[in-house]
Amino acid sequence: MNGAKMFNRKRRNLRGSIFTSFSVLLFISFGLMGGIFNVLVGQYIRQSAISELAEAEALYLYMERFITVTRSGLFGQRISNFYMDENYVLLDGHITPSAAEIADAMMEQGIVLTGLHNRRLRTDDGIFYVSARPAMGERQGWYTMFYVDITDISRFSNQVNMILLILVVVIWLLSIIITTFLAGSLAHPLLVLTQFARRIGKNDFTLNPESFANEEFEALNQSLNQTARQLAKYDNEQKTFFQNASHELRTPLMSIKSYAEGIKYGIMDAQSASNTILEATDRLTNMVGDLLYISRIDNIDTPQEHEIDLRQLVVERLRLYESLRSDLTIQIQQDERPVIIECAQPYIERALDNIIANALRYAKATLLVECYAVGARGVVRITDDGPGFNPDDLPHIFERFYHGENGQTGLGLAIVKSIVEQHDGTVTAINKEKGAAVIVSLPRTGK
Repeated sequence: MNGAKMFNRKRRNLRGSIFTSFSVLLFISFGLMGGIFNVLVGQYIRQSAISELAEAEALYLYMERFITVTRSGLFGQRISNFYMDENYVLLDGHITPSAAEIADAMMEQGIVLTGLHNRRLRTDDGIFYVSARPAMGERQGWYTMFYVDITDISRFSNQVNMILLILVVVIWLLSIIITTFLAGSLAHPLLVLTQFARRIGKNDFTLNPESFANEEFEALNQSLNQTARQLAKYDNEQKTFFQNASHELRTPLMSIKSYAEGIKYGIMDAQSASNTILEATDRLTNMVGDLLYISRIDNIDTPQEHEIDLRQLVVERLRLYESLRSDLTIQIQQDERPVIIECAQPYIERALDNIIANALRYAKATLLVECYAVGARGVVRITDDGPGFNPDDLPHIFERFYHGENGQTGLGLAIVKSIVEQHDGTVTAINKEKGAAVIVSLPRTGK
């Protein structure tokens, strides 16, 4: 069990993983290279030796009256034939030392002459390829044996194998040094980024000032820094949100409490106090509803999206509010062709409702609603002829709980901004010569 834990620990170690992978790749590469080299050299030696033996046998057929036949072979050695009886006794007084050595090795290993053909034979001093055939001429009943010495080329092959083995060991030792530096260059950025991620997890959004030479690590570092910026911004917004929410909720609650105490102690008219309490309760209810809605937008994915004609949706929402301001002239201008967008319809309806309700509150005589396509975007512009936005308020009107002089909860346009951005859109507000305009831009589906 302890061995398995140690193996897992080493496997998770970056230096150990790199070294193990490099070592396995090294040994496999040199193993394949050495194996292929030995197979090819072995085949070359065998084919060459067999060819030499075949040439010697062919030459013997034309020179059978001589006891010994010699020629210079591929390996720089003598190719000789000599006679042996069935008891492996040499009959030629001029036999070479190699031939005598082969005969001794055959007797020690119990190799018979019958059927001896192209056999590889190792002796105490060398390696040979050997063949035997029945003798001809006056030596009927005996055998003539041919051999070729491959000792030198076999030694050369062994020397190459030794060099390869030494090379593997040297490279393997060098790999330890290389692995140490490589693992260090990888481990340091990973350690720094890991500590940075842990700090982010502990709500410490301080940016990481380090930069890395490696492009991938630097990209990860920039991504984590961007994440820290966004989380810091979100954290600040949440704190501000709860502070503002508690402040906004406290105002109607204090009003309700004050008037309720006035009724209790008989210092206020019950009818008027009740009306004030009801108004404060309505405001509190609306504010809580807006808070819950904006919280749902921020923390829950939008519902399933569908394709709708933005023109029709705008007209439908306007019809719901026409009766609220019968004194207004509402003008609608829109494209002849459909403006198709893909959206979560209940959310977009809520955004349009907030903009229309806000425009109706400040409009004096006319309300202009435009819907048209601009390139790949669908645009809705709602313009009123009211007093317009206070220039000092204009940069902040989409911030949560920010409301101007005649504003209410400060959440209506903040909800619009959240919904539109959830749909990859934009919302802006501008002042006109008479009144103000709110412009919503949403991506079209292209259909």
